[in-house]
Amino acid sequence: MTHTAHGDPLDLLLDRLQGVKKHGERYAARCPAHQDKSPSLSLSRGEDGRALVHCYTGCETRDVLAAVGLEMRDLFLDNLSQDQRQQYRRNKLEAERRFERLIFEAAKAEAKAGPLSAESTVRLALAQERLDQLDRQLAEIEAAAAEPDGDQLDDDKQSQASQLVAYVEARVELFHDENKDVFARDRSTGEVRRIDGRQFRDWLVASFYRDAGKSARDQSVREALSTLAGLGRFNGECLPVHIRVAGSAGRYFLDLAEPGQSRAICIEAGRWHIVESPEAMFTRPEALQPLPTPITGGSIEPLWQIANIPGEQRLLVLAWLVECLRPDTPFPLIELMGEQGTAKSTTHTALRRLLDPNACDLRSAPKSAEDVFVGAGASWIVCYENVSHLSAQIQDALCTVATGGGYAKRKLFTDADESIINVKRPVGINGISAAVTAQDLIDRTISIEMPVVRERVEVTGLWQAYEAERGLLVGALLDIAAKALARLPSVRLPAGDKPRLVEFALLGMAVAEAVGQSGAAFIAQFTASRQESIARTIDASPVAGAVLEWFERNPRGRRASAKSLMSEMEQYRPPYCDAWPKSAKGFADAMRRAAPALRQLGVECRCLGKIGGSVQWEITQKEQGSNQCPESPDVLVNDHPEQDIRTFRTSKQPLFCEESPKAPAEPEFVDF
Repeated sequence: MTHTAHGDPLDLLLDRLQGVKKHGERYAARCPAHQDKSPSLSLSRGEDGRALVHCYTGCETRDVLAAVGLEMRDLFLDNLSQDQRQQYRRNKLEAERRFERLIFEAAKAEAKAGPLSAESTVRLALAQERLDQLDRQLAEIEAAAAEPDGDQLDDDKQSQASQLVAYVEARVELFHDENKDVFARDRSTGEVRRIDGRQFRDWLVASFYRDAGKSARDQSVREALSTLAGLGRFNGECLPVHIRVAGSAGRYFLDLAEPGQSRAICIEAGRWHIVESPEAMFTRPEALQPLPTPITGGSIEPLWQIANIPGEQRLLVLAWLVECLRPDTPFPLIELMGEQGTAKSTTHTALRRLLDPNACDLRSAPKSAEDVFVGAGASWIVCYENVSHLSAQIQDALCTVATGGGYAKRKLFTDADESIINVKRPVGINGISAAVTAQDLIDRTISIEMPVVRERVEVTGLWQAYEAERGLLVGALLDIAAKALARLPSVRLPAGDKPRLVEFALLGMAVAEAVGQSGAAFIAQFTASRQESIARTIDASPVAGAVLEWFERNPRGRRASAKSLMSEMEQYRPPYCDAWPKSAKGFADAMRRAAPALRQLGVECRCLGKIGGSVQWEITQKEQGSNQCPESPDVLVNDHPEQDIRTFRTSKQPLFCEESPKAPAEPEFVDF
């Protein structure tokens, strides 16, 4: 059906109807959408000239129009000028004003003849009120007619939009990142802002008013931003943009996030220094807060006055903090656990504010994977507090964030465009009990059990002392990082004992040496943490526990289908356990997830594939010295048997850390 060009929509419609009768300003007609014997269709003209249609029997307006060969858009004055539309409204208001004037004059005449009745008094007051309202509406129409015509306004808007584009291009460099998001780098300060963010818009409006002496119209700003987005996306370079930390291959940058500046700290093997214009470009989300200028020569020890980390796990925390400065390696997740009164939130906040202070340092647990990625896309360190439970989907998302990955969804108001968030971030959570239960995430988690604070102190005083020392603490952490990077090339792990977090293990040994301890001291702490992770995996999986108990009574193992094994191990199922698999496939999946942890306890769980018409599984004792599955997280065996959770089935071969070559001379640090 094609659109019909016409003058007056109501006249066009009336010409196609039958049984039309006029009643004042309204019309009645027989409805063509049903068998209408008496007129049930009401028609009138709206203030803007459109045709108003209503069927009292309930027919849809669209069906009424279709019955006479029209469409919904035929009800509107789409082919009339703005002046013609305004004239329709003016005529209607003037006609109504004449009618109200007659009522008003009649009431006044009645008042001259004698006292007014109550009804006439009300009619006079209402007429006066309606006349005042109509006068205001007519005045608005006349004022609008006195303004410049639409074409002139469009020219003015376009002129100011072009001015804004030229103003921006003279002051910033437009470019885009790998996701085609457009950024503007200030030529004078080096600051980088997303052009679709509030920060850039506010900067543009404020700067233009300051320099041009006039405000920018909202429509002009929107048009300018749209033009700038196209210029940056198609004419600008593709450059990487970072939040807080950047770098690779032993040379890293930490953004100080100072307003009006782009200064950052460059950290290298043996030294760190402040650079005024770093080669890496940083964008600063609104919640990001500046770091204090670091001061070299301080000590990290005052940190433990506010961070309630037990002495036997402090190397793990220091290594995690230093690892947060290396965006080119996978990040371990740190989990702070403890009962009420262990200063979990205080400790967590103090750790974060050393490297990535934020307006909201700790956030509540995410409700969806999208929440995880959106939060990670707007900060460097991702921190959640008071976490009691994490769904499988969210744990998968946290694992992806820690190792590097993306999240994509359809853009709003589009059919084909995607919104993509690519991130790799350090993650920290705290809670009373362990919330990390997924095997893949447990393998990447450093668990810290926090002791109860025995002596209560005033928190305000603690924070005041911490903030006063924060510049020294940041400097001390950078000193440790620079020393660790200098020692890192000489650190070695035994060839057969490389954990899944091998980069973190090597860095931790270097950090231990940087603070005057041995690499073996870190390995002892790391091993205890890894063994705790294995124990948690077994505790979290009823199938893993059943396999262990079954294997103790069947040390020779067995080869069978998952269905047979599930039936045989049913007797080892924990009582009242809702997590027990309901099918053979679920049982096989549970064994596959628990296999890495079981392997560390000397039990080999392997899927042999389809044999004789069914998928076969084999449960045997792990061979001593056998090659590890590449996906299996090796546990660095502690040479303290009392700390080893392995059973009699597990090899007790101790780990011998190779001594590092003679440490190089103390690195030089830049003093400020």
